[in-house]
Amino acid sequence: MKNQRAIAVFYFILAGLGLATAWYFNTAAILGQENLLTAWFTTNADLVLAFDLFIVAFAVAPFVLIEGKRLKMKNRWLYIALSAVTAVAFTFPLFLAMRALKMHKNELAGGRIETHTIHKHRVDVWVPADLNPETPVLVMHDGKNLFMPEHSTFGATWGLLDALKPDSRGNRRIRGERTPLIIGVWQIDDSTRLNELGPQQLVDKHPEILDMLPPAMQPTSRVMMSDAYHALIVEEILPFLAKRHSLKLDASRTAIAGSSMGGLASLYGLAKYPDVYGTALAYSTHWPFGMQLAVEGLAEMLPTPGKNRIWTDCGTIELDALYPPLHEKFVALMRAKGYKADEQFIGAIYPNTGHSETWWAGRVEHPINWWLNPNEPKSNLTDREWVGLPQ
Repeated sequence: MKNQRAIAVFYFILAGLGLATAWYFNTAAILGQENLLTAWFTTNADLVLAFDLFIVAFAVAPFVLIEGKRLKMKNRWLYIALSAVTAVAFTFPLFLAMRALKMHKNELAGGRIETHTIHKHRVDVWVPADLNPETPVLVMHDGKNLFMPEHSTFGATWGLLDALKPDSRGNRRIRGERTPLIIGVWQIDDSTRLNELGPQQLVDKHPEILDMLPPAMQPTSRVMMSDAYHALIVEEILPFLAKRHSLKLDASRTAIAGSSMGGLASLYGLAKYPDVYGTALAYSTHWPFGMQLAVEGLAEMLPTPGKNRIWTDCGTIELDALYPPLHEKFVALMRAKGYKADEQFIGAIYPNTGHSETWWAGRVEHPINWWLNPNEPKSNLTDREWVGLPQ
């Protein structure tokens, strides 16, 4: 994303040089009473340069018009008109600079990304172009994996920006009358991820949960940090961004989302702050963290049905192959608790999908659309089985 901005700067500099040299030498020629037209054809060398310029100009004009139309750039003909009174050496680099900025804007789905650091946590915020006080707010964990592949743990993102971009027909995968502002909260570092995302009250009550973890998942410290992490989001990050962007925060427009351990963290966040988050969206919820203790514990902690809505899902291959039995138990407990299927609760299974950002990118819009629009059409499969995009 930064590359396009750097390219734009380069072309703006080139355009400035082109404009300066064109006006300097044109002025010198006029003051010297030189005939610009006849000078083009005085010698064979002049003819070569003249025909080179004509060929370049005729090649540039269609490119400007066609590429400008493709990118929906305005005032495409203005670049052609400017060439007649200035120089192609100015207008073409200028067009390329504006093209790079347009491509940068398209990469960001018409919005912009701003970055903040709040109490050692980097926070990436995607701000929609149509921001207003009632813009929905989506808080997401593992912020480094959301937008930029160069920051992502495994070089792939959730594909949120792609899902927010309109296709050739103007349709977007993430729909809704209002586009959400997306807050990506980074963990302090990989060594503290489990401590920040693991439900602290659950571990405090059942410390044996940490002993049950495989060696690769053992935290470097047994001190859980998730209560402080969730408090940071609710007490610091959300108020700061609400003030910065003049947002009227409301639980009905605020959701918390994440995958794997982030799925557990989203359910836990809703359990702790049901008046802040109206909805929790948990992708590939990592139930093996605590197994039955996590299933029963979170089901008990979550609020009684009423104002809140919950989405949880899982795949059936890779690490997700461990999830379906525990997922089904959680679904049964939530329905027994009184959550209405579809309206208040979705327990989705995605057959033949696995555990990575690439898989979540294939279905990223499903939970978000369900949050933004309770009447969002459901899958064409069963009530319980959904299908993501092909990988």
